[in-house]
Parts: sequence; structure tokens; C-alpha cells
Amino acid sequence: MSSDDPTPYSVVSPGAGELPDALGPDHVRVTIRVEPAVDRLRRWQRSWGPPAVLTNPVGTYVDYTYAPGLIQKHLLRDRWVVDIEADSGEHCRMRAADRAAAITMANQVHAGVTADGVAFLRTFAR
Repeated sequence: MSSDDPTPYSVVSPGAGELPDALGPDHVRVTIRVEPAVDRLRRWQRSWGPPAVLTNPVGTYVDYTYAPGLIQKHLLRDRWVVDIEADSGEHCRMRAADRAAAITMANQVHAGVTADGVAFLRTFAR
């Protein structure tokens, strides 16, 4: 699984990453990403604009570094998700108790999509 090298103000958490795209017999490309549940909040936070690193460096550092970590640990209880998106427009998000479970689930989805195509998502995703 490839991993991004996040900066403190990145929308990507450490440990998040993508599997290589899956391509089944139906020739529909499926992207599978494993990430902590808090990354959705990080993307939403970033949609309001870039971080104010120059005008409020301390507040921005706390908002972008410590706050998401506390939310992930205490509010979201260190849950991870597998985010799956097919080029056909189908999208699903599956919850996992931890990173190891999310990686296992992502590998199962990758193998299933490679073998059966996008139809596998309808049977696997809950």
C-alpha cells in the first residue's frame, strides 16, 4: 500500500494510503483508499480555505495538528475507513475498528473487484 508523506497542514493523515487501482473483468477502474475516520474532517476543514500559517501560526498549527488527533483518538475512537470509488460512479465507505482491519478489508475488496468487477461491491459493502 502506498502512503503519502503528509505535512502538518495536509488533508492526509500519517498511515493513510491507497492500494493500486483494481480493474476487474468489466474494465471499470476502482480506487481503494484506507484512512483514519478524521480525514473526512480534515478535507472539510480545508474546503474553507488554506490554513492561516502566516497570520496565525500557533492557532493554525493547533487546529491542523493537535485537534484532528484528539478527535480521532477520543471522539472517533481510532476508527479507520476504507473509501471505495469506481469510475462508474459507485462510491461506498466501510468502517473498520483499526488500521489493520481496514487494510485487510481493502485487500479483500481489491481481490474481489479484480475477480468479479464492480458487482462485487454490491455484495461485500455493508
